[in-house]
Amino acid sequence: MSLQNLSDEKLITDTKMWNEKEEYCTRQFLRHINEVNRRRLFCDDKTGSLFKYIRKNFNKSDSETSRRVLAAKTLRHVPCADKALANKQVTLTNLAEISNLVGNIKSGKKKNEILGSIKGKTQTQTRELVDKLTGVKRATRSKTRAHSDGSLRIHLTLMGETAKDYQFLKEQLSNKGIYKSEDIIGHAINSTAGLIRKKTIGIGSRKSKKLVNSRTISAAIKKAVITRSGNKCENCDSKYNLHFDHIIPYSVSKSSAIGNVRQLCSNCNSRAAIVALSQEKMDLYLNKS
Repeated sequence: MSLQNLSDEKLITDTKMWNEKEEYCTRQFLRHINEVNRRRLFCDDKTGSLFKYIRKNFNKSDSETSRRVLAAKTLRHVPCADKALANKQVTLTNLAEISNLVGNIKSGKKKNEILGSIKGKTQTQTRELVDKLTGVKRATRSKTRAHSDGSLRIHLTLMGETAKDYQFLKEQLSNKGIYKSEDIIGHAINSTAGLIRKKTIGIGSRKSKKLVNSRTISAAIKKAVITRSGNKCENCDSKYNLHFDHIIPYSVSKSSAIGNVRQLCSNCNSRAAIVALSQEKMDLYLNKS
């Protein structure tokens, strides 16, 4: 049926109906992705994070995905936020703005008070409230754009001690003829990266005892695993928050040989533990509000 044939009254009624259905579906989507997160099921899709999983499978923009992931996080920490969202007292954006704040608070009463304080507030008002409660004014998020020649264009704001350290570097490097901001930041990045690479490559450089029958993974084995994995998660290719993991739990295998050791990111490591030990047992260590 063509919408052009609807009466004015019917068109308005149907528009409201579809809006309510959309809002209901959004709340259900948040509940479902929270359960996906609890089980770390996105690791089975080799995406490594809830954000990447949603971005890949549900055709949403980065901002849409981020807003939903953060709002879902708030629902995990403040369950009554679901009712407030259903009653249109708060928006997804409101919930996203307070996600990190409530995530760092243990008191359930305090979390509920924060939720109550943002009801009916705009995004700007909510952000100002969060800044006031944390005592930190957030800097504008950095924006990165990759170019075909392999270069990156980054827009960022430096604050606090970081801004002071930048000024210090600027003063010191000017004596070496380095004046441009990109050269100063590049020097700092290259120096730090060099130290980290040296430390990573240096794993196992000292002679160490073979510990294949010990829970402790030897430096030599770690170095071999890093070489094999390319220093990234062997499930999802993430390069962040990496851990060494026993493929067959040490309690069963009693082995830390290279064939039983892999490198996984934190999320994939958690998913492996859930599969091996059960969701119920791992809930004692993960997913705490």
